[in-house]
Amino acid sequence: MPPNGEAKGSLSLTSTGSIAPEDIVKFHPEIREHLDGIVKQGWRYQHVEARGTAVSEVSPDGSAYWLGAAPAFMRLAKATMAGTIAKTEYGLVVYFGTKPPEVQAVPEVLDFRIAISSKNFPSAAAAELVKGDVYYLQDSFWKWEKGWETDPKKVADAREVYAVARWLLEDRKFKLAEGLKPERYQELAGILRALPE
Repeated sequence: MPPNGEAKGSLSLTSTGSIAPEDIVKFHPEIREHLDGIVKQGWRYQHVEARGTAVSEVSPDGSAYWLGAAPAFMRLAKATMAGTIAKTEYGLVVYFGTKPPEVQAVPEVLDFRIAISSKNFPSAAAAELVKGDVYYLQDSFWKWEKGWETDPKKVADAREVYAVARWLLEDRKFKLAEGLKPERYQELAGILRALPE
């Protein structure tokens, strides 16, 4: 089907959902500060999920466009869900190049989840950087059992994870997410602080 004509001008696009982490970091220095802090501690991080609202602009100057009625089955499905009579709706297809539009702004970040890797644990902790929640701490710390204090390897493992937890919760003032009890953290922190180096 030949195009209807050429598109000119620019079009602003706003979308909410998954966003490339680097786009969020570019517009939100407070997120970059947390990530840089992790690296300064000698740890690594991995993106788990990044969601928010992104604003892009496309300028399809001279690109072909197609304008036409949306397929009947799409109109019927939409009308059925809304409980109305299907009406003719139109759609527009415009090609604007081989690269996705560049993000111009990220006015809202819904969440930015990361896993933090220490020397021996690929996921020592996991945190959500917007709300400041720690939602996972590795079991060698969080599921500490009585009697482990006599095992140097278990003590070393727990201390390694505790260092990440302490940095997030005490230095950065994050909070434990629902399901992780602050009393448990205080109990485990006390046990490890009391053990000889």
